[in-house]
Amino acid sequence: MLSNSLKVVSATTLKLPNYTGNTDQEFWQQWLKYQDYLYYCCVKWMGGNRTDAEDALSRAMLKAWEKEQKNPAKISNSKAWLTKLTYNLCVDIHRERIRAANRVDNIEDYTFTEEQELVSLEERPDYAIEIQEKRIMIRRAIHNLPTRLHQTFILHFYQQLSHQEIAKQQNISYDNVCKRISQARNILRNELREYFIEGE
Repeated sequence: MLSNSLKVVSATTLKLPNYTGNTDQEFWQQWLKYQDYLYYCCVKWMGGNRTDAEDALSRAMLKAWEKEQKNPAKISNSKAWLTKLTYNLCVDIHRERIRAANRVDNIEDYTFTEEQELVSLEERPDYAIEIQEKRIMIRRAIHNLPTRLHQTFILHFYQQLSHQEIAKQQNISYDNVCKRISQARNILRNELREYFIEGE
């Protein structure tokens, strides 16, 4: 369900620049008409994460308004135009995260499941294949970690257990868990850096 912060949107509440009331009235009428539809699209495209969906919708709203201000030409199909703009923005958000992961500093960004994929193989085969290739490289590198680091990092990376849960399950201290995960990250960063940089 759309949160209260996004249920009623207007240029005045957002304090957008150059708001002239009636000039923008048609745009905001169209936005409010399709806002709920666009929100549920964002939920789907952002892998079911409602916080990310609201952030994407908010960014799409501002981007659409800015585009309308720069080019106020009549749009024949507002729903299609807003849907495409919102979809492209969601793609951009995912690409930003992939680029961050490519730096190997945020390797955990690759833990999302196949059900959370934004773009299917049919829609963007090159994009989906690129992600899959990087996951394969990460899996191989994790598999080659020293045994004690490998087991701890598996619990953190794939099973997404908290540090406290890992410490309890492996019967080691919390500090030891932090140290092992940090050591594993450093090894993975060094092994994957060249491959990921070449792929950018």
